[in-house]
Amino acid sequence: VLLVGAGLFVQSLRNVRGVQRGFDADSVLVVELEVRDARLDSAATVALRLRLLEAARSVPGVSHATLRESIPFGGMSSYALRVAGIDSLGSLGEFRFNSVSPEYFAVMGTRILRGRGFETADRGETRPVLVVGQSMANVLWPGQDPIGRCVRVGLDSMPPCRYVVGVAEDIHSASIEPESKLFFYYMPALQWKPQEGGLFVRTRSDPRVTAEPLRRALQREMPGTAFATVTPLANNVNAKMRSWIVGATLFTAFGVLALVLAAVGLYSVIAYTVTQRKHELGVRIALGAGRFGVVRLVVMDSVRFAMAGIAIGSVIALAAGRWIGPLLFNQSPRDAVVFATVGLVLVSVAIVASLVPALRAAGVDPKTALEAD
Repeated sequence: VLLVGAGLFVQSLRNVRGVQRGFDADSVLVVELEVRDARLDSAATVALRLRLLEAARSVPGVSHATLRESIPFGGMSSYALRVAGIDSLGSLGEFRFNSVSPEYFAVMGTRILRGRGFETADRGETRPVLVVGQSMANVLWPGQDPIGRCVRVGLDSMPPCRYVVGVAEDIHSASIEPESKLFFYYMPALQWKPQEGGLFVRTRSDPRVTAEPLRRALQREMPGTAFATVTPLANNVNAKMRSWIVGATLFTAFGVLALVLAAVGLYSVIAYTVTQRKHELGVRIALGAGRFGVVRLVVMDSVRFAMAGIAIGSVIALAAGRWIGPLLFNQSPRDAVVFATVGLVLVSVAIVASLVPALRAAGVDPKTALEAD
């Protein structure tokens, strides 16, 4: 039962890790800025963020850096939207956004599927633009070209048009599981509250190696008591996978322990049985039974024990599937491959555990065995 649970959770964890999230978190660092005690006005905060962006790019091991407001799996921003021809966007789903600088898509590994991403020319004094996720484009303008469409963002009576310049692949922003009613879009940081948020930094190697040099470089730019913290973005992703990681780890650990106990128990039982049957085995050998036949006889006893355990355990595991199923991710609790693999493992362990007693039985001297009796 434990080994089946381990197999199901390991497969489930593989499914979770195989989900296309729309971004690659493995080599990305999240920079959080704490500047409240520094008492900076809006212009000074913007200037500080731009200095920190340049400082991050100059750190050895950093390949790209970008401003950002929100963090996937760490809280995403939302705002009121208006689109011509659609009366109630709220009925379509929830629309979340991130305000970023041009290198964001290179940092995150999010692909631009159509049009373009942001450019350095997309600043406060230029035409407002935005990039929408593919699902957002499909739900707002089904079967139509989204490039050049007007989207109004804000609570004002008539906020300015922000024109769609690109379509990006969808990302998972809140959950590993499919987000059918959650849509995402992006705005240039210098066109939307440029004083808010922190940074994303992509490294060329292990981000944990670059984290401390990056933090020191940024701290040199921080005024007064302000400070920066640097953590891997993978921490946010792993937190969402924790239940499957814990399930796979616990079931595997207890499953291996149970397997060891089963092997030791089978060895002990078969070894004791061989001792009890020493006379019988001696008679068999005296009557012409070959050593291979004796080994097979003993091993088959062990296999019969294992098969009985597999049958009973399989019934229990199948019955428990109704409770385990909701804890799995895209994985059937009655996966035939998992059950068959566990059965083969248990039979193999039973054979290995019985080989030593079986070989000892095959080496019984018939004369000694008969005299001892």
